[in-house]
Amino acid sequence: MMRLITPQQTFSAARQAGLGDEELKTAGIAVLTFSKAVVDRLEELCTLEDVEWLSPSHHPYAAPRIVKRGAFQGLGVTALVPPMGASPLACTVEDLVACGVEAVFLVCAAWSLGPPVLFGDLLVPVFSVGPDGTSIHYGNDEGKVYAAPEVVDALAEACSALGARYHVGGNGTCEALYRITSQMAEGFRERGCLCMDNGEASVVFATAQTLGVIGGVLFQPYIELAQGWNPALLRDERYRAACRLQAEAVLEASVQLKRQGRLRNERSEGKLEENRPWPQSD
Repeated sequence: MMRLITPQQTFSAARQAGLGDEELKTAGIAVLTFSKAVVDRLEELCTLEDVEWLSPSHHPYAAPRIVKRGAFQGLGVTALVPPMGASPLACTVEDLVACGVEAVFLVCAAWSLGPPVLFGDLLVPVFSVGPDGTSIHYGNDEGKVYAAPEVVDALAEACSALGARYHVGGNGTCEALYRITSQMAEGFRERGCLCMDNGEASVVFATAQTLGVIGGVLFQPYIELAQGWNPALLRDERYRAACRLQAEAVLEASVQLKRQGRLRNERSEGKLEENRPWPQSD
């Protein structure tokens, strides 16, 4: 089935604006986050530098606000701050994969469903369940999508090696934060969920499977839903410390995946594939 709007059209607009393959090509791993503390720690560990990539002037829908590139133990690393939300995140993942990225990790905060999760803990979702308006277009017809077991294992082992307190479990989705009820939260808890988000975890898992790349999610809680919204927690040192641990853990997990032969070293050479065969869906 022919798609009407594709990443290649976005690349064409970027090229017309003066960007070449060297700017557009992005191999290795991509870390998507909304946290300055995560970006700052990645910048320290990967010697990240600001780069020119797809911007709102090239994009028909949504483009990242910040794009930085560097390397960690021979592995190319791109850190991005994309628009928040499942739908724009899907475009960002498609653009990254079209540019050569082999793994996409979402590293940010989520909404806790309560004990055993404590503030400052890390969360490795093994599945994401619940309705969203985007992952259904990437094969998530059942409203439940699983992470690749080897990625879950790598993230969990990295958390353990760093001495982080962490949990492995499910994630529930709701794109309307102000409409989450105690009944909804309890329903997700009964299904094995430890946290909730607005559909982005489902999108990462589903797009990764559809596009044939590695996809992983590493959360930390910044709201315990039953306790309500407390913005002071974002200024708590435990939150910043967990951000730093998230950055370190995703890098360590990526190195482990590279050792297993699932990721290549550094940025690959050559030009972008103009006529890349895109995965098709009915």
